[in-house]
Amino acid sequence: MKSTNLLAIFLFFAFASLSVSSGGMMGKPTAQSEYDLGLSFFNRGHYEEAISHFERATEIQPEFGKAYLYLGRSYLNLSRWKEAISPLRTAFRLSPEESREQIADMIMDVLLLKASELDPDEASQMEDIFRRE
Repeated sequence: MKSTNLLAIFLFFAFASLSVSSGGMMGKPTAQSEYDLGLSFFNRGHYEEAISHFERATEIQPEFGKAYLYLGRSYLNLSRWKEAISPLRTAFRLSPEESREQIADMIMDVLLLKASELDPDEASQMEDIFRRE
């Protein structure tokens, strides 16, 4: 009985000291953990929730190119075009080889989407612009 109590007390203090020394069991969030949470929300179509996690990832690790890329993609999916520009530019600056093709695809998707929403007169004007040499 006495040894059981001593063991329980020892385990309690060992756990308590471990928790305090490591900043708690969860510890501080890392850029990768915030990115992973953001990606989880992004993949389920919860772009608003994803944005806050991608932003935290970039605050923790300002050179995290993929976090900027998905931050920009989240803004695009919410039709917040102007807000998408800065993170997409940053993603391109940080990792041009990795993000170049994805950003080009996103821009093409947005252009085609917007073109499909034009009325016939506006579409005709757009065709004239692209035909000019």
